[in-house]
Amino acid sequence: MTVADAVPLIALARIQRLELLQDIYERVLIGAAVKAEVLDAGSAERALGVEQLEAAVDAGWLGVATASDAENDLARRLSRRSRLHEGEAESVALARVRGLPLVADDKEARSVAKTFGVPLMGTAGVLLQAYLRRRFGLDSLEKALRDLGETIWLSPSVVAEILRRARKAKR
Repeated sequence: MTVADAVPLIALARIQRLELLQDIYERVLIGAAVKAEVLDAGSAERALGVEQLEAAVDAGWLGVATASDAENDLARRLSRRSRLHEGEAESVALARVRGLPLVADDKEARSVAKTFGVPLMGTAGVLLQAYLRRRFGLDSLEKALRDLGETIWLSPSVVAEILRRARKAKR
C-alpha cells in the first residue's frame, strides 16, 4: 500500500499507465485534497485520464483516506511551514503517520517527506518498477518515459538514470 500525490496520478492516467500503481502497490490511498484536485476538478473539466481514476476508485484499489486528527494537524503545520500545497501536505502527512511510502514528484514535497524518513518514489520510478517486475519491455519503458516527459517535466538526468538501471537489470 502507498499514498499518492496528485501529479503521479494525473500523469500516469494521461499516459494510460495508471494501473501500474495497482500492480506495484495493490492499494493506493489519497487524501481528500488530492481527491478534490484529481477526481472532482478532473471530472468537472473532463480532464484526460479522469475516467481511469474514477474506475480505480470504483474498483476499490484507489481509496480516499479519512485523515485522523494527527494527520490533519501535521498537514496544517506542513502547509504553514513550507511551500507545500494542501494536497501535497496532506499526502506527506498521511504517509508519515501511517508509515507508508509516498509517490510524489514535487521537489518540495519530496524534500519534506525525506526529512520525515518517508520512503519515496516518483512517477518515473513507478515506470522503472513496472519494468523490473516485467510488466513491459525496455521499448515500452522508453516510450512510457517519452510520454511522461510530454505530460510532466522530467529531468534528463532522471530519465538517463532510469534507463541506465533498466539496461543494467536486463543483463
